[in-house]
Amino acid sequence: MLGINLKTAVVSTYASLRYFAKNECHVDRFSKDNVLLLVFDGVLRFSEDDAEQEVRAGEYYIQRKNCYQAGRIASDAPKYLYVHFLAEWTDTPDALPYRGEFNYELLADLMKSIDTAYHEKYPYVKQQYLFLKLLLSLQQTPSKNTAAQNIAQYIEKNIKNISSLSELCKVFHYSKNYIILIFRKEFGVSPISYINAIKIKRAMYLLETTSESIESISSKCGYNNYSHFYRLFLKQTGKSPYKWRKQIQQYPFWEE
Repeated sequence: MLGINLKTAVVSTYASLRYFAKNECHVDRFSKDNVLLLVFDGVLRFSEDDAEQEVRAGEYYIQRKNCYQAGRIASDAPKYLYVHFLAEWTDTPDALPYRGEFNYELLADLMKSIDTAYHEKYPYVKQQYLFLKLLLSLQQTPSKNTAAQNIAQYIEKNIKNISSLSELCKVFHYSKNYIILIFRKEFGVSPISYINAIKIKRAMYLLETTSESIESISSKCGYNNYSHFYRLFLKQTGKSPYKWRKQIQQYPFWEE
């Protein structure tokens, strides 16, 4: 399996989120670094030593060092994280494949943290820690069930308006038992637990990055009953929304 050798040194040199404009093309360049691309929206197109490549939302790709990359065809307004890094390539079963899939909902916060770490010049060890954490997450990503992934994507796009399993059954024409089965196999949790986990994660993001009232954030995340939101937030984080916001704003670099 051609990819990155994680048994030797892997060092990131720069990282940033990148949002393409409509009809924008990939830059023409000769890269001396490997470049990890994680696309979470749109489609990124480029050629690599004359071989055309296309990376879609939910896919990652590692551009190999010492290759000429060109943007001959316009991309489809992709949004992605790119990380320049140094590493050895290998063709062994335990390599991190140069191409694969990832769950953006699970990695979104980590990707944003990596972007912030480089733009705000976090300590070197902090930058490397976050990058290595990302690589290990990609290595551990299991094979995907397409039906479960399609439902998960629908949930993410309509999270505020989804509160029951019945709604998903109507949209996808699956039985409740089937949706529960594929979700537990794919994500290890029930669909309702998955929905609540995404809602609470979104609430955590809004609590950290905005000054909106907790009641307003609760409503934005699809909870009309504040007491219900409070209980779920406390269960998932171990803290009330107020205490969590106070801690994260006081210690923004905290890691578990």
